[in-house]
Amino acid sequence: MPSGHAWVAAVAVLVATDSSMVWAGKDTHAYKMGEDVVVWTDKVGPYNNPQETYEYSTLGLCELEGDDIAVEQGELSIGETLEGHAFFSSPRLDIHFGQNKPQTPLCNMRLKDEQAKALATMINDNYWYQLYIDDLPIWAFVGEHSKFAVDVSRFSMMYRDNNKSLQMPSGSAPPVPKQLKGKPLPRIYTHRHFTLFYNNDQIIEVDMEPSSPWPIYAGAPLNFSYTVLWFPTNKEFKDRTNRYLDPKFFEHKVHWFSIVNSFMLCLFLCAVVAIILMKTLKQDFTRYSASEAEELENLDGVGDESGWKQVNGDVFRKPDHLAIFTVVYASGCHLACTVFIVLIFAICNSYYASRGATAGSFVIAYLCTVIVGGYEGGRIFRMFGGQQWKRTMVYQCLFMPGVVFMSFVVINTTAIFYRATMTVPFKTIFIIIVLFLAVCVPLHTVGTLLGRRAAAERSFPCRVHHLKRPIPTKHWAFTPVMTMVAGIVPFGCLFIEMYFILSAVWSHNKIYYVYGFMFAILVLLCLVIICVSITCTYILLNAEDYRWQWQSYISCAATALYVFLYTIHYFYNSTQMSGFLQTVYYFGTSFNFCIGLALFCGSLGFIGASKFVFLIYSNIKAE
Repeated sequence: MPSGHAWVAAVAVLVATDSSMVWAGKDTHAYKMGEDVVVWTDKVGPYNNPQETYEYSTLGLCELEGDDIAVEQGELSIGETLEGHAFFSSPRLDIHFGQNKPQTPLCNMRLKDEQAKALATMINDNYWYQLYIDDLPIWAFVGEHSKFAVDVSRFSMMYRDNNKSLQMPSGSAPPVPKQLKGKPLPRIYTHRHFTLFYNNDQIIEVDMEPSSPWPIYAGAPLNFSYTVLWFPTNKEFKDRTNRYLDPKFFEHKVHWFSIVNSFMLCLFLCAVVAIILMKTLKQDFTRYSASEAEELENLDGVGDESGWKQVNGDVFRKPDHLAIFTVVYASGCHLACTVFIVLIFAICNSYYASRGATAGSFVIAYLCTVIVGGYEGGRIFRMFGGQQWKRTMVYQCLFMPGVVFMSFVVINTTAIFYRATMTVPFKTIFIIIVLFLAVCVPLHTVGTLLGRRAAAERSFPCRVHHLKRPIPTKHWAFTPVMTMVAGIVPFGCLFIEMYFILSAVWSHNKIYYVYGFMFAILVLLCLVIICVSITCTYILLNAEDYRWQWQSYISCAATALYVFLYTIHYFYNSTQMSGFLQTVYYFGTSFNFCIGLALFCGSLGFIGASKFVFLIYSNIKAE
């Protein structure tokens, strides 16, 4: 179990780092009347593929083009980069705080053949785009589908009406190509109506309504325009992000039911462990602690003695492949600390209100809590008498980054090929590597040394015999069945919450904010895993199989297999994702998540089994 000193050190460093991340140089979001309000273009992509996003300039519109404007590129934090943002200012949108603006021309262009084909394809694929005003997001579709054929007779009137309000020269619309006459054409929105609400000197809400659709064809004139209206509001600045939340979805009674379901499952398992195991253990302790006279009087005497007591000389024997076991166990402890600390800070700081805060805090928490993984790895490795601890320490430090890096190479290479915004630039990769070398490596080394020192002060309750005790033959299905059954029980505690998490991650308009729900489910999941691990360990030891370390780990880690199968089910039944880029990103991310979940559950299972084994063998007469 992670020591108190390691926990305190990790939390203290994270508090200091997190505070500077959230508050250092934070914009006040205060404007003077008439001050410029910058509109930032972000990303664009097909609606059904939330992570297949490209820079706004991919649309090829005139908004960001021309020598008469200076487009500014916004700086990104690590979290924003990992979330795939790409900010470029839109200087043609001339918006001033508190000042209304009538219909104003933005820019004009005439579509070339290639532009028309590209825009038509994007609109048919339901492309959407995202803007930001004062850190508040706006989403809108690029255009709309048309189910009706082009009415050529109305083109001149539409063209004239469109240009009248812009005070542009009147004229007739360019002719529609013959092959397009009588066919439905996709249409692009050419007007944006911005509605902004302010309270004193701060922007509280932003809305945008696209309108004035115009058919897409080669030679089509596109006259973009916008209007701006400002309204005062009494809503406070701290509540301005609440409108992006979806309480009807995330606070639905089904979500509450998941808490009750997990609680009842946890209560049932705790009762099973308390009643069955403790009752059985009490009988075992009474039998194993009996005096020789009582044993002779007992008709069932010593000759019938069997079960977990018989392996007391082997139960603390070094597990097979100790170095590998230490690496996966230490990695799981590290991830567990990272997840719990991030959740605690998310509950306190409302990370959903800050763009990129969740991803950024996870990176920082991972860097700072590496001392816990080093401590547990060093302690376990020395406790079981492992050799070459320095090499194992290096493996521990590189294992999780190595796993993530391998999948990252595949995902990032695919994103580079598609020129997607999910591409992580070299600058961000370099910063993460420097942080890893400057923070992770020293902290992991310190944690390993502290863990080895702690292990030297502790001994096993029972002496390990020099000769291995033969393990009785079991049915071939004993271990696989126990592992699969043990894995599905925690999944029953988790699967409802997984639906809400996946819905938030793989959609545009849902922001996960109920971190309290997640924390409660996580605590109940931990209790369920510990109960399952203790039960499996007791069954295994009663079968006189002392290889409980790996079994307790694998049985609980099997939960991740069911979660991965659920992500496959979700992909094909609850989404409409398609395309190589989105598929690679979805399954690459899901694979990484399930690897982390397996490490988390397995390490927690081993901790529970270890405490149980130390407890029961500390209360018997070892011969």
